[in-house]
Amino acid sequence: MSNSLEFSAAIFDLDGTLLYTLEEIAAATNGALARLGYPEHPVSAYCRFVGGGAKKLAWRALPEEKQCPETQEALYTVLIEEFERVLNTLARPYDGVLEMLAAFSAAGKQLAILSNKPDELTKNTVAKLLPGVDFLTVQGGLADVPLKPVPDSALAIAAMMNLDPAQIIFVGDSDVDIQTARNSGMIPVGAAWGFRGAEELKAAGASIVLDAPVELQSLLV
Repeated sequence: MSNSLEFSAAIFDLDGTLLYTLEEIAAATNGALARLGYPEHPVSAYCRFVGGGAKKLAWRALPEEKQCPETQEALYTVLIEEFERVLNTLARPYDGVLEMLAAFSAAGKQLAILSNKPDELTKNTVAKLLPGVDFLTVQGGLADVPLKPVPDSALAIAAMMNLDPAQIIFVGDSDVDIQTARNSGMIPVGAAWGFRGAEELKAAGASIVLDAPVELQSLLV
């Protein structure tokens, strides 16, 4: 598949795309589960639990027989406390991410982040782990805005960039991200190095699937 694309900007997912955060997410969620007396999960299980925001993570992490709105809300409340406790202690940028972002900036591409991770946590993490990167905006999940794959936030970022969505690549590691790109008319680029893998990204309709962050720089040629 050719990696020849014409684009003026890139919107990135955060967890599993720019940052390896799986162990941190597992630590926070398992901490919340333990506090409420529920069984914990191995780190690998969180590959399937993540992607839909913290409330959906709380639902997926609960034992199936305990899944109801009341227990979900109770776990979510404790989960946010645990996230704040462990934030940025285990997470790190994937190898090559900082260099790739610098190359995109040097090439004149506008950059943004759109995550389903709660907004305050998203902004805190980006400031700590991706310092100095010139993101036009960094947005996480907001209570009054639909989460990905609903295209509203992606389209709002396109408007901030003064670009047609077709001029923007949307880079993410899950079907949610690829669906967001397609729903908003952006170019869907799959991050196979993340939590879900190449097959899910291809099945969701990614235009290109790459195996490492450094490979994104090939799109600049």
